[in-house]
Amino acid sequence: MKTKSLILTNISIISAGLLLLTSCATVSDEPSADSALPSPTAEEMAAIEEEVSSKPGFAEALDCPKSPIPESQLSLVNFSAYPDDEIINCFNFAANKIAEMQTDVMMIIYPVGPILLPPGEVKNNDTYYRGAGFEPVITADQRDSMASSLESYLEPACGGEFATYQARQVSRFAELGGGQQVAGGGSGSDECAKKRWMILSIDPDRAGPSKELVTTFFHEVFHTVQASPGPTCNYSGAPDDDQFWIHEAGASFFGLEIAAELADLDSALVWGDHMSFVSNLLGNQEISSEFEDPGIAEKGAIALRLLAERGQLETSEVMDGSLFQNCGGQPEAFSPQNIQAAKDYWFDYSEVSEGVFRFSETALTQ
Repeated sequence: MKTKSLILTNISIISAGLLLLTSCATVSDEPSADSALPSPTAEEMAAIEEEVSSKPGFAEALDCPKSPIPESQLSLVNFSAYPDDEIINCFNFAANKIAEMQTDVMMIIYPVGPILLPPGEVKNNDTYYRGAGFEPVITADQRDSMASSLESYLEPACGGEFATYQARQVSRFAELGGGQQVAGGGSGSDECAKKRWMILSIDPDRAGPSKELVTTFFHEVFHTVQASPGPTCNYSGAPDDDQFWIHEAGASFFGLEIAAELADLDSALVWGDHMSFVSNLLGNQEISSEFEDPGIAEKGAIALRLLAERGQLETSEVMDGSLFQNCGGQPEAFSPQNIQAAKDYWFDYSEVSEGVFRFSETALTQ
């Protein structure tokens, strides 16, 4: 089994770069017997364990059923070994989960070679992108095509100067062997803010195939549709900006749930795999229980799962994106009390059966 890696979120962004905004929902602060995710019975637990042993495994390839073409336009620049139609099928599959798509998307996928050892940041990096360094394999013609495609995509809505700058940044980082997963967007006018781009590099381990490729792909797709143009959201109303971690958490939550659906698995199995992965990182002191990077996307997804199990967050509002759109006020799900509980108890869980994790009674009730 391949080792999963954290979704890195320490990406430097210029003022006209990444713009991922959020929204609101209406859910009670208090746990509700009707909306809380129930603990499984002994019979349900046995059924889950049987499913673990009988299923061939998690989704490890971008193999999605054909879905209706969404109204949002997708522009694809693909230099990976994955066929275009497989990538388009998976984008459409994800996009059709979203209640209201308000963006156009350019998806740029390119290969990189083996990671350079010892692992570290890209050397001689003169771009604002950040990521691990890999052996560059993309050709000059491919880089030129990547740059011209992004420039043509952005120029009508965002202007030539912005479009040229963004295109050069992306192609230069690929030239240096930069590995990344990121969703970016324009700002300023409504038309420019509607333009989003998603960049995903595929290294030999990811192409393996791997679960990481699947969850990361859908994580970044979700970012591109996560919010509409507008001011930065402060979901909880707390002095500290919470938009960043909530967006990262929502995207990871979406990726995990979609991975379960593609593999025809009970989502508890995928969540168990994720929570086991994070638990091992905690045990090895590779991350801390503090609610911060590294690992904020992985931690945050578990925190949202906790709010769902407490009955304070509707899973459907995460999955259809309505929780993050329009930034129309303070969602009750993200009240200061709920946010504090999520931060205090997100890691308070344990394995109750093979591959199945549950939060403690304290985490669920305090």
